This record gives sequence, structure tokens and C-alpha cells, in this order.
Amino acid sequence: MTTLKNLKGTAIQFLDADPVVYAGSWASGGSLNTGKASTLGTATGSSNAFVAGGYRAGSPNSTASTESYNGTSWTEVTDIPATFNYGNGFGTNTAAIFAGADPTSVTTYVWNGSSWATPGNNLNTNRFAGGTSGTSTAGSIFGGGEPAASAKQEQWNGTSWTETTDMNTAKKNCFSGTGIQTAAMCIGYPNSPFTAEVWNGSSWTEIAELNTQRGTGSGAGTTTAALFSGGQSPGYKANTEQYNGTSWTELADLSLARGYIGNGGSGSSTATTDAIVYGGLTTVGVTNTEEWAFPPATASTLQEGDMWFNSTSSTLKGYKISAPTGTWASGGSLNTARGYLDGVGIQTAALGVSGYTTTNVAVVEQYNGTSWTEVGDVNTARESLSGCGTTTAALAFGGYDTANTAKTESWNGSAWTEVNDLNTARTGLGGAGIQTAALAFGGSSGSNSALTESWDGTSWTEVSDLNTARNTLGGFGLQPAAIAFGGATSPQQQTELWNGSSWTEVNDLNTGRANSGSTGPSTAGLAFGGNTGTNFANTESWDGTNWTEVADLSAAVTVNGGAGASSSSALSFGGSGVTAATEEWTAGNAVVTVTTS
Repeated sequence: MTTLKNLKGTAIQFLDADPVVYAGSWASGGSLNTGKASTLGTATGSSNAFVAGGYRAGSPNSTASTESYNGTSWTEVTDIPATFNYGNGFGTNTAAIFAGADPTSVTTYVWNGSSWATPGNNLNTNRFAGGTSGTSTAGSIFGGGEPAASAKQEQWNGTSWTETTDMNTAKKNCFSGTGIQTAAMCIGYPNSPFTAEVWNGSSWTEIAELNTQRGTGSGAGTTTAALFSGGQSPGYKANTEQYNGTSWTELADLSLARGYIGNGGSGSSTATTDAIVYGGLTTVGVTNTEEWAFPPATASTLQEGDMWFNSTSSTLKGYKISAPTGTWASGGSLNTARGYLDGVGIQTAALGVSGYTTTNVAVVEQYNGTSWTEVGDVNTARESLSGCGTTTAALAFGGYDTANTAKTESWNGSAWTEVNDLNTARTGLGGAGIQTAALAFGGSSGSNSALTESWDGTSWTEVSDLNTARNTLGGFGLQPAAIAFGGATSPQQQTELWNGSSWTEVNDLNTGRANSGSTGPSTAGLAFGGNTGTNFANTESWDGTNWTEVADLSAAVTVNGGAGASSSSALSFGGSGVTAATEEWTAGNAVVTVTTS
């Protein structure tokens, strides 16, 4: 229950049933040149998809046709060297792996953005139509047909395949595979019901079943924020459901019901706001592409304070944003206590990068939702750096080693490589984005800086400055939509929004701060910890318009690392003091019954 005074209150609607909590819609994208289903498809979102081979339900039945999507249209590129009906793929349209196809194939095909290679490092076991996750240097295939349904999992390290832990239940036609190599999800067929499982890097766990039972659909996202769309059971479905780490919620349907669909955004932490569905089968292989967005310009969304009277149950209902009900709980401690570190990833799959103990350290640790494990060190030990990405594809840039540095390093899941430097060396800077599309903003290059640079996967380019120069600021979001807040500026509450070309001042923090942890997209972020001379535990939630004070960290902390997918799931670790402590933030949206007392 919540009282009327605790909701902002918009016009009360009289409805016979509770409205569905809005979380996105589908819109038409560019059509494939060749209709196909059961494709060797991969995607990281609506602006990057890739498909090779597939089933046509025509003459000929299979194809070698290969196409790349740029967010607007599909372009035919070099055909894969063989025709396939079914297959397994992961990566991007510039670096992808396809392996196994049809009942007997074990061949690995490597795509470099322009051509194919067959290095001869093939799967240990033939399979087709398995679930997939990861990047071209750190990926997995699980399940699939041999031709019988299989529970086997194999992992690719950029060079070879290794068999690892099996799923609990054999599955095939797992077009729904999604996630990264160390945190993946699979929904397979045939199962009754169609069970879902998640992988945490060491074991598989069965999770909640879909509301609408089906297989051969399209998966996108992570193990705590995923979409599943389309599929069959046995008739073709248009249903879309979102997973929040605990349960599935029905969302807007596809415009075209279909099964045997290409992967929609494996490993993308923004998949619940940016995903793609392409190809598939109705009675023929289709060319239809649909893009998922949240929110569309025409959306009628539920917002905090919306109320309606359910005439069937005779109850007044309201929608209450979850952040005020969120809480922090203790997580596994870092192996190396430190502050001034960087964090990337999500709550259950994060990296803690470099930082300071009594001196700068190069150590990098990976979190699996329970504990931290040391992985490959950065090449340059540094403090007060920034970064972005995932546990298999990350970027670390700037900071202080013996002086302010411009060094940038790229992580492939196993090692760091030095890439092109920032144009301006600086420390205490903010960051946002992914490994191939990042922003670096603010910081100190001797004095407070307003400088913003954009990373395109190869080099940094100076773009429009912040309105207010600042150092030790917080930041989160993506390259086209990011938030910068706080820092060594006046006032310390100041917040700015990046729209892809310029910064605009928006509503201030409630509590000004520098050196805080932060995470999330530009519409659902968190700021936690920080200092204004003394350390504090304050946490604030950003909803795209306003900041709201929510539950404090259990301990005051500053210059701590942060990771997470949204304001409903986040991680705070390390910090001044020098601490190894980790805290996990969890919250969820809620429709509540409203009392008038």
C-alpha cells in the first residue's frame, strides 16, 4: 500500500484492468536483401547486426548470403564460404565468429569486417542452432542439435574451442542465447515447459519460465536485463518479454509473428532500450527487421504518480518508481583493497580496474555476482581513470600514473592492449559508452577541464565542451546520450545531459559531490558515495529528469568504483580508506494499491 500523498498525482483514469507497465515498442527497420530464417546472426543493438547463411523455405533452401546492418539498412557483403540452413554466431559486423552449421559441421569461420577465414580451429562437437554469447575473442556456444538436443557448452578464446560445464537441460534451436562469455542465458527447444537457464561463469542455474511458452525466438541483453521476442510453441508468436534478473514481464508485441530469428543484441547492457529482430520464418524466410526502442516519441508511458481506478476490483492503483524502495547489501570483497579505481560492467559481471593503495596498482579484478577474481593487469598502473564497457570488451582511459596521462587501453576479455591516446592527458575525468563508442569528459589537465572527446573504436576526436569545467566528476550513459554531474565545480550539484552533439544543463543533484561512484543509462542512473570535504554514503537515482534521494550505502565512501545496468541493479566497490568492500544495489518497479487515509 501507499498513501495518496506519496504519489505526485496525475488525472485518475477509470479502467477495467491494470495497464501494462510500459517499457518500449517496436518500429520498422531496413529490410534484409534476402529473406532467411535460422540465420547465423549476431547483434549488439539496433545499429550493429550481422547475418550469414540461413534457411529460405524456397529453392534453394539454404543460402551463403551475408549482410551487415548499420542502423538504417542492410548491405550485402562477402558471402560466407558455404551455404547453411542453421548455425551459431556471435560478435559484431566487424569481428564475428560462426561455427557449426547443419547436423554435421564443426567448421569455424572468422569474419574481420571484409573477408572470411577458416583457421582450422574447429568445434570439438558438431552442432547447429545453439545459443551464443560474447565477442570474437571471448564467446560461447551452448546447446544445439547434434542432431539430438545437446547440453554441451564450448568457449572460444580467440584461437581455439574448449569444452566446459554443460547446461542442466539439453536444448536445441536456442536462437535466444544472449549475454557475455561469463554471464549468459539460454532458452531452448524442445522443452515442455521451455526452461531458461543462466550461466555465471562456472555453473548453470534454471530461472523463471517465460509467461508465454516458446522457443526459436530472439534473445538480447544480459542475465539481469534481457528481452525475448517472437518464437513458436508450435504456432509462431509475436510476444516480447523482459527479464529483470528475477521474473519475466510481457511488453509490446512484434508487428510480425515469427520463429527461427537472428540474435537481437547479445551481451548488450542496453538491450532493453536498444535491440533488433531480423529475418525469421513464417511460411517463408522473411526480410522484415524491427528495432526496439524505449521510449518512442509517441509513447504513453506510466510514470511515477500515474493513478487509475480499477473498476473490476474497486481499487485505486498507482505506479511508483522503484528507486526509493531499493537497498544496498554486502557483496564479495575485492582481493586488493584500493581507491581511485574505475568500474565497468553490470552487477553480476563487472571489472574493477587499476587504482591506488599506497601507490598506483595495475591490478584488475572481475566480479561474477558473488566474488572477485584477479584477471589480466592493465599495462599502465594509474589512479583516477575512467572507462566503460563489459567484462569481455572494455576501455580504460586517462588518469594519473606519474603525471596526468592520455593513455587508452582496450580489454578483450583476457588481456589489455594500448590503443590510441586521448588528445589531452587528464585525470579525474568522467566516462560513458562502450568499448567501440565512448565519451571522455571533464577532468584536470592542470586545471579544471570542460573538454569532451568521442571515441569511435579507433581514435579520439574533440567534440563540444561541457558548459562548466570540472574535475573528479561523475558520469554514465552511452556515447549518444550521457550524464555528467558533480565534481570540483561550483555548484557541485550541477548536472549536464549530452545529446550526441552538445551538453545541456538539467536538474541538479540534491547533494553536491565529487569523486562518487555512478552507473546506468542516461534515463535511469545512480550516483553513490563521494565527498564534499568529508565522505558520505548518499545515493541518488536519476530518472531522466530529476534526482531522488534513495537509500544510503552502508558505509561512507569516496573515489569508489561503480558498475550496473540501471538504477535497479548496481555495484559499488573499493574507495578511499583504502577499502575492499563491495555493496550491491537492487530495486524494482511496482504498481501499488493506493489508500486515501
